[in-house]
Amino acid sequence: MSTLYYKYRSTKNKGYLTARFQYRIDFDEKPKDIYFDALLEDKRFFVDKEYFSKTYKDPILREKEKNSKNLDKRKVASDLDAEENTIRNLVIDEFRAIENPKDLTKEWFKDIINEYLHPGFKKKKYQVKIVGNDLIAVLEHYKKYKSNLAPNTIKKMGVVKSKLERYESDLNIKLKLTDINTNFRDEFIKWSNEKQYASGTISRDLTFLRTICYYASSELDLEIYEKLDRVKFKLEKIKNPYTDNRDNPEEILEAYLTPNEIEEIEKIKDLSEYLDNARDLFLIGYETGQRISDYLRFDKSMIKIVNGVTLINFIQKKTKKQMLLPLSNRVLRILEKRNGEFPRRISDQKFNDYIKLVCEEAKITETVLGVKRVKVLTDLKDEESGIWRGVPGYYPKHELVAGHTARRSFCTNHYGIWPTSDIMYFSGHSTEAMLLQYIKAKPIERALQIFKNLN
Repeated sequence: MSTLYYKYRSTKNKGYLTARFQYRIDFDEKPKDIYFDALLEDKRFFVDKEYFSKTYKDPILREKEKNSKNLDKRKVASDLDAEENTIRNLVIDEFRAIENPKDLTKEWFKDIINEYLHPGFKKKKYQVKIVGNDLIAVLEHYKKYKSNLAPNTIKKMGVVKSKLERYESDLNIKLKLTDINTNFRDEFIKWSNEKQYASGTISRDLTFLRTICYYASSELDLEIYEKLDRVKFKLEKIKNPYTDNRDNPEEILEAYLTPNEIEEIEKIKDLSEYLDNARDLFLIGYETGQRISDYLRFDKSMIKIVNGVTLINFIQKKTKKQMLLPLSNRVLRILEKRNGEFPRRISDQKFNDYIKLVCEEAKITETVLGVKRVKVLTDLKDEESGIWRGVPGYYPKHELVAGHTARRSFCTNHYGIWPTSDIMYFSGHSTEAMLLQYIKAKPIERALQIFKNLN
């Protein structure tokens, strides 16, 4: 006896379904049930937990959905049901062709699922094995065949690949998967510090490399360092001396704008059109607490009015979370000024350039500690040489403001004033720990702000 069905195993409210294949065989004349699971990482199987648990798993409600007059409901239920039947038939056919089911492993099942989700996967998997356990080759495989990678993630992977190639060239080595161990970690940190990479960048690079190793082991059956799980890439363990400002905890490296500075930005008169447009975009980003990749693309089609409350409904580009947020009076004033339209969309680079000019017009020019991207010469005798790095130092505050400052300022200014759950609802953070990374106010500023709201 054998069968296949969906399981929902994610801890989040929305997630990918898991395919579970179950069969029964005799061991020492006693029947035993065997289970194999494989995650269905494809947008076709990304569902709402409550819908799956309360509706799809109930055969009667599922059939009702499949015959619903609501076309969206009908499509979701019908597509999921059809995919489940297709995968079930495919796996059972493969199972029946096996001479000795006792020899089956979870890799057998995962290969079938991966081939179904990504036709040609088995061929590419074999090609990776031909080149051995070359780290960069596996990274390329991950980039090509790991489903649902965001464009920004793919871009960052290209950056990591280029960095690894420079690392290999400088040390005259060729990295293998098994080289990613504690010795590599120490050497990579040393090399990265010499190149003046920020501690956060180093931490993310190492975490990503560990992800690649786990992928190689679980999906491609390649050998990795056997104690990889003991290698901890925690940020606090690899503090970059160039950016660790422990001498004065009152000073912060990441700029944010106070409520008073936000008001000064709003009050500027007679801005040129392109700066006025950038100013309004920034204020909308601040009021909604969203990432620049989201608030730059807001448009009036996302607006809904429910019980007299104006809301914006959209899906976050990075996390794919469905967001429904009330719009503040400040945002409504901007929309009224623009006849119901959101500010004109511009490129990230232009926006970052323009908002610095806006802040300069608002007299946000005090000298503060921060990190500014500057060109660092690699050859002091050659002014054309150099690499762009975030260099800590004291700069006029407006030079440190960029698109992400809006989101950081929202989290910082509302923390301790709003309920934390409300801030997280707006920002989309899954945990308070993630939210706290955005809280950048000095202790004295927080104390004074809280006192002001208490009185």
